[in-house]
Amino acid sequence: MNTQQTLQRKMSSMYIGFTVLFSIMIIFNLVGNTLVILVVLLNRSMKTPTNYLLVNLASADIVVAIFIGIQFIATPTFTHPQGNLGSVLCKIITGGTPGWVGAVASVFSLVAIAIERYWAVLHPHSQKIKLTKTKIRILALLSWIVSIIWAIPGFWATTYVDEIKGCSHSFSKPIYAKLYTVGWSVVAGVIPIGIMGALYSKVVYRLWFVNNAATEATQRALLRYRKRVTKMVIFVTVVYVLCWVPELLIYLLGFTGTITLEAMHHAIASALIVFNSSINPTVYSLQSSKFRKHLGELICCRKRNMVTPFNNSGFTLEGRTDLIEMGQEMPSTAAVIGTYS
Repeated sequence: MNTQQTLQRKMSSMYIGFTVLFSIMIIFNLVGNTLVILVVLLNRSMKTPTNYLLVNLASADIVVAIFIGIQFIATPTFTHPQGNLGSVLCKIITGGTPGWVGAVASVFSLVAIAIERYWAVLHPHSQKIKLTKTKIRILALLSWIVSIIWAIPGFWATTYVDEIKGCSHSFSKPIYAKLYTVGWSVVAGVIPIGIMGALYSKVVYRLWFVNNAATEATQRALLRYRKRVTKMVIFVTVVYVLCWVPELLIYLLGFTGTITLEAMHHAIASALIVFNSSINPTVYSLQSSKFRKHLGELICCRKRNMVTPFNNSGFTLEGRTDLIEMGQEMPSTAAVIGTYS
């Protein structure tokens, strides 16, 4: 067997392995994130600003898994059309570019959640900056608009390449490819990680290192709420960093010439992103007893308790306003008398 045949067999085995891996992650992603969306939308007590942002994040994660994973499922299974039709399919489906639109939207959602947590914990009395349903819709729409705009160069450069019998980026000048790579490191790495790190460090300091001695039972319950939801979203953010930083480093090292980018590097980087989009529902389940409760009701088709919605998707305790997020337990009845709208 000559060297070329050996290489082809190795490439075939690699793609078969990634096909199985991506298939499992996509199924896990679609089921998990769909359940997250249903749990929030079908239970009034879950319809809070942060949870609506988590719905946007789950929607983005579904797009990531479908379009980034499909190229590793379709490539070893089907013969890709060639010519102009092949290029069109690469741009809109098989090239994975729509998945990266979802990836930017998910990053935007994580940053929005960090900003919401910051204001909820450090400025709980401010009504001007409080998230309302209208503001959430604007944020969600803006996240997808910005994501599509950012992905335009990727859509433009993705095309069918006859030499590899598949999709690839083809920039007119090498400098454009390098700028696009560095841009991704900034947009998906430096900026969001910097913002989230700065905001969450202040939130953690306020919740755990400042003297928050509260005498009222309702105030102590409110502090517990804030700590629980903050721990959950920080956990989601840490998972994001652990998955995205290696992906960005791979392409940055390729840009600097430290390594020569090959198909294996692209497959590993893509697998990390799809894994990140698939693991969030598990994080919610592990961190949130309330989510587990509603999830069990949804799966077992049990009757859900329809709770009267809170004022502006939040609740008020002695003049204090905070959000009931996923993972919160309701205080006792005596503690919240008069708090419902």
